[in-house]
Amino acid sequence: MKSKKRILITVMILLSVYFIFVEIFIYMNLKSYGYGLKELPKTTLVYFHLSNGFTVRTEENYTVFIGRHSYIYDDVLHEKGYYASEQMGMDHFYRIEGKEYSGDNVHEFCISDTNDWCHWFRVYHMSSKRKIEDF
Repeated sequence: MKSKKRILITVMILLSVYFIFVEIFIYMNLKSYGYGLKELPKTTLVYFHLSNGFTVRTEENYTVFIGRHSYIYDDVLHEKGYYASEQMGMDHFYRIEGKEYSGDNVHEFCISDTNDWCHWFRVYHMSSKRKIEDF
């Protein structure tokens, strides 16, 4: 009985140490992007795949959000009726399924990855006032 309890306590301590180190490293990376403690809990959820992302800033023509790596967003947006129509470098363009486009407005919006690679999360710019939570 004592050995099971000792093993359980050891595992809990190791998990706690792992979680603390993850928090420290995520926070250090958030600081390098200009963010802080306010974004840390939501970014931790993104890293552990409990969230697809969250909006950190909305301007007149674009939204900045923190999310996971870009391969998941095609599936997330497809569930809401959008599909990836084009990709130019790190810019992913999306359209609504079944809608006809003409002229200069050939996409609903664009999601651009940041050029900096980060193991814990990714910062994105979306060319609309939509929030990633709406998807």
